[in-house]
Amino acid sequence: MQNDKWLKKLMERPGLEPDQKFVQSLRKLKNLRGGSEMLYKRYETRHIFMVLAICTFLISPLFVLLVPLAVVHTIHYQYGVFLVYAPSVNYWVIGVGWFFVFLAFLLLFLLDVKKLSIVLSIICIIASGIVSFGGSTSYIKMTSDDISFRGIFAKENNIYGWDEVKKLIYYEMEPEDKEASYYEFYFKDGQMLTIKENGHVAEAQRTFFSLVQDEGVEVQYVTKEE
Repeated sequence: MQNDKWLKKLMERPGLEPDQKFVQSLRKLKNLRGGSEMLYKRYETRHIFMVLAICTFLISPLFVLLVPLAVVHTIHYQYGVFLVYAPSVNYWVIGVGWFFVFLAFLLLFLLDVKKLSIVLSIICIIASGIVSFGGSTSYIKMTSDDISFRGIFAKENNIYGWDEVKKLIYYEMEPEDKEASYYEFYFKDGQMLTIKENGHVAEAQRTFFSLVQDEGVEVQYVTKEE
């Protein structure tokens, strides 16, 4: 703007006729400078999303490992609960949701901050929210009165008293096997629940074994090989 005023004054000065080519060159230089500044700002914004994508990728292992367990403990743990368990599928679903966040930042970097990339990124963020919500609703909880659980994207909780357990099978894997030992709870209405063993489940094993045995539930031990 200041350059335009200066050029106007230069043209209006009496007795001075500036070279038109020189004036045009100055104006082109001004336009080039303005375009380069705009290009620099877009370049700078684009690389901010590159940094965000890298940060999202680097913290993903910690995020995926901690969030499912933190969510189920925050929502479902209360007095009298001796086991709160996040099914392994929760970790996969939360991982997919976090991947959509990473993809949103990556698209804004690769495709530049344009209308298409912004729309695609918004879709990724929405997909991340939907998938992560599904991963946060799944849980398994045990108290001295009942066992309750909910699957991914399930609408209702399943709650069974210990007297509603028909059979419990414990599949014990060999120490050299990669697969973890697991439990299968069979309920009288035909429903079945599988729980893979980890440190928390192993600590609670004696408690829920005692509860089902007090109800006269059949307990089977199976040594399974891969």
